[in-house]
Amino acid sequence: MSMTEPAPQLPVKSSPKAIRRRELLASIGGLALAGIAGCGYSVRPPYNNEIRTVYVPIFRSLTFRRDLNLMLTEAVAKEIEKRTPYKVVGTPDGADSSLTGEVTFADKNLVVENPQNLPRQLSADLVVNARWTDNRNPSGNPKDVGTVTLRETVTFSPEFGDTSMSAYQKACQKMAEQIASMMEQPW
Repeated sequence: MSMTEPAPQLPVKSSPKAIRRRELLASIGGLALAGIAGCGYSVRPPYNNEIRTVYVPIFRSLTFRRDLNLMLTEAVAKEIEKRTPYKVVGTPDGADSSLTGEVTFADKNLVVENPQNLPRQLSADLVVNARWTDNRNPSGNPKDVGTVTLRETVTFSPEFGDTSMSAYQKACQKMAEQIASMMEQPW
């Protein structure tokens, strides 16, 4: 072997750990390329960025359940603040949008009786009409998105200490989650 000739290279065996690492990096790179290529996914926020504030007046009640509309209005305002980028304001002046609603039906029904004919399980039903209106229309007329009717049913058991009021609180919370989810933009 002469001094100018390079030394022969021996084949390098990769360890199983190095092979797994290369495969992992290749799969991550493939996922990144698929994301860039556009598989129908988006990283944009699912909310309208032009709207910043929402006015939520106290929901009307067409039922005889006392303070159910107040409970629902409070739950909706908290859920909007928690889940969306919108700020709930106390007056309609200057609000970008308004969310109005009315409780049209609230009732509890017997589901199961115990052997002594006492209620074992009941259901609390709540039906609400909600309307989200865009107030930023330059012509002065608010753009009405339309009225949506939502329904929520919660079951509860008086034998375990549940009350109809606690059931309606659960129903209002679930209804508020539905209403806040409605504020997302469609795909």
